[in-house]
Amino acid sequence: MKRLSLTLSLLLTACMQVFAQYTATTTWPYAYEDFQDGVILMIHGSEKSGQYNVNLVDKKLHFIEGNYVKVANMADLLSVKIGKDIYQNVGGELYKVLAKSDKSLVVEDNEIDFAALNETGGAYGSSSTTLGTTALSSLEGIGGSNSSKNINHMELKLNKENGKSLSFITKKYMFVNGNKIYASKRDFMNAPGLDKEAAKIFLKTQKIKWNNPQDILMAGDFLSDYVK
Repeated sequence: MKRLSLTLSLLLTACMQVFAQYTATTTWPYAYEDFQDGVILMIHGSEKSGQYNVNLVDKKLHFIEGNYVKVANMADLLSVKIGKDIYQNVGGELYKVLAKSDKSLVVEDNEIDFAALNETGGAYGSSSTTLGTTALSSLEGIGGSNSSKNINHMELKLNKENGKSLSFITKKYMFVNGNKIYASKRDFMNAPGLDKEAAKIFLKTQKIKWNNPQDILMAGDFLSDYVK
């Protein structure tokens, strides 16, 4: 009986965790449910602690200053650690690091599925076009052309549940000597400067799985000798 009770308790806990899973919305388009303690590594080597979150619209770092949400100066930022996650600044955008070596970097990019955002079905008498346009407008107010404006943190939090849930298209990339290369066999073989015969031997030997970050890192390290 005790064993059955324990099993039911574990199942209930698992179900609660699933239902409590965080989902970004058009009114709260962030990587995390709230701003979290983190550390920025600046380009000149210094560090700065604060409350941070990653905006999934423009892939920029937002931070809390007083009662307001502000946008970090990406030109000064090398990387940021938020909790256990590390994000690398590549070309002014933050990408979550999945694997890293001295030669290459494997990152994850979560692109907002704007097509899914517009497929609303016209609930409550509104057309799908109207609802989709409203959703896109709310995104722009937080992470688009108006992202440089200060936004009240508490006001933003109070409205986080009022937006539409966001879905994402997840992609993995290799960054090699400044080149962004999609993690696939086709893009690997089409990398600029690559010795294709050597690449074929490498792939045959290593049997790279393109959904495995460590395998992708091996491919990125291999490319580093050719892609400049």
